[in-house]
Amino acid sequence: MLAHALALMMAAGAPSTDPTLGHETRQRIDAIVTATMAHQHLPGLSLAIAARGGDLLYARGYGYRDLAARLPADENTVYNIASNTKQFTAAAIMLLAQGGKLTLDDRANAYVPEFRHGSEITLRELLNHTSGIPDYADLPALAHRATAKQFVDLVRDVPLDFAPGSRFEYSNTNYVILGMIVEKTSGMPYGTFLSRRIFDPLSMTSASTRVVPASQPDGAVGYTFAGGRIVAAPQTPDDLGYGDGSINASVLDLVKWDAALDGAVVVDGASWLAMTHAPLSSGYGPRGGYGFGLDLSTMYGTREIYHEGFNVGFGSVNATFPDRGLTIVALSNGDPFQEDLFVRRIFAVISPPSARDVAAEMRSAPGEDGAITAATARLIAQMQGGRVDAQSVTKGLAARLTAMQARRICEDAGARGAPKRLVYRGWQYRDETKVYSYEAYFASAIAAVEVTLSPERRIASVDLARED
Repeated sequence: MLAHALALMMAAGAPSTDPTLGHETRQRIDAIVTATMAHQHLPGLSLAIAARGGDLLYARGYGYRDLAARLPADENTVYNIASNTKQFTAAAIMLLAQGGKLTLDDRANAYVPEFRHGSEITLRELLNHTSGIPDYADLPALAHRATAKQFVDLVRDVPLDFAPGSRFEYSNTNYVILGMIVEKTSGMPYGTFLSRRIFDPLSMTSASTRVVPASQPDGAVGYTFAGGRIVAAPQTPDDLGYGDGSINASVLDLVKWDAALDGAVVVDGASWLAMTHAPLSSGYGPRGGYGFGLDLSTMYGTREIYHEGFNVGFGSVNATFPDRGLTIVALSNGDPFQEDLFVRRIFAVISPPSARDVAAEMRSAPGEDGAITAATARLIAQMQGGRVDAQSVTKGLAARLTAMQARRICEDAGARGAPKRLVYRGWQYRDETKVYSYEAYFASAIAAVEVTLSPERRIASVDLARED
C-alpha cells in the first residue's frame, strides 16, 4: 500500500512557478507532502505557498485528481474546500452590512421567520458559532439530497444547545442559515452573489458552488480510505453543503482570496477587524478562538488566521500568517487529510522558529486534566494489544472496540508502543459533549487523538488519526 501511494505522488509534474524558494527548501517541502500523503492515504494534494500580496513562492500538485483516469493533480486542480466556504459566507454578510442591507445585531427571524429560535439569535452569534443551534451534520439519517431550508428544518424545532452568546460550539447549521440570509437580502442565489461580488472581481476563475468538483474542468474526484484501500466517495452537491461547505476552488484561487482579504479589497478594514475578533476565551479546542468564518490562533508564537475543512471525499486548509506575510493553502481529494501538523511543518521550513518557540509549541494547553490524559494513554496501550478494559470505557465503546477494530485503528494511525509524549491541545463542545484533543508522539508516527467522557468519567469515544 505504501509503495503504491509513493508511486501516485511521484506522478506529479514540476512546480509551475519559478523556484523562488531554494532547491533544498523545495525538497524539504516535497518530502513533507510525500510522507503526509503516504501516511494519511491521500490520492492527491495541491499546495500553494505565497508571500504578502499573493506573490507565489511555490505551487504544485502531487498524486492524482482522478485515480481511475490517471489524471495528475496540479496547482490548477479544483477541489471542494468544505468549511473554508464559511469565510466566504461571512464576507458576503459583511458586504451586505457595508451596503446597509442588514446589521450584525439583527435577529435571525427577520430573514428566516420559520426558524423557531430566530428571535433569540443575532447574525453575529451565527457568524461566530455562539448561537446554540445544533449542528444538522450531527443528526442521524441525514438526507442525501435536500434544500438548505430542509436541512434547517431538521433542527427548526429542536431546543438550543445553550443560551445564545454564552459559549462557542461549532455548528454547520449557522452557516446554512447565513447563506439563506445572503439570498434573502441580496435577492439572488448564494452562488450568483459570490460570483458577482467576489469570484469574478478577484479572477477566481475556477471557483464554483453547489456542484461536485469532478463536474468542473480540472475537477478532482473525492476519495476516502476504507478497508485498507483508497476508494471513491461519491457525492451529490447536497453532501457538500450550502453556505457552510459548498465552494469548489483551486489553491491559486485561494491565494488570490487571501491577498484580497488581507488587503481590504473584499471587505473594508473595519469589517476585516470584526471578522478576526474572537468574543470568547475558552472552549475552542486546538483553536485559539473563532471570528467570523475564521479560526484565530498562533503557531510558533506567530499570529495565524486559518480554517480547515472536511467534506466527504475532501480535506482542506487555508492558513495566513499576517505578521510574516505568509500564506499556506493545501487542498486534497482525500478526506483522511489531517492538516494541523502539515501546516506547522511547512511553516517551519519557510520561516524556521526559534528553539524557544518550538518548546512552547510542544507544551500542553492550560487546563489539562491529568486523569483524563492518563486514561487516554492507558486506552491507547490497551487498543494496541486488542484488550480494552471494559471498566474504563462505556459499554457502548467496549462493544465497538473489538480486538480487530482496536488494533486496526492503532495501525492506521501509526500508534505503535507507548507514546513518547501526549500533548494536550484543549477541549471544545461537539454535539453538547466536551471533546478533549491530544497530539500523541510515537516512535515512528504522530497521531491526533480525541476522546469524550461519560457522566461517570469513563471514556465514551476515542478517535486516532495519523498526522505526520
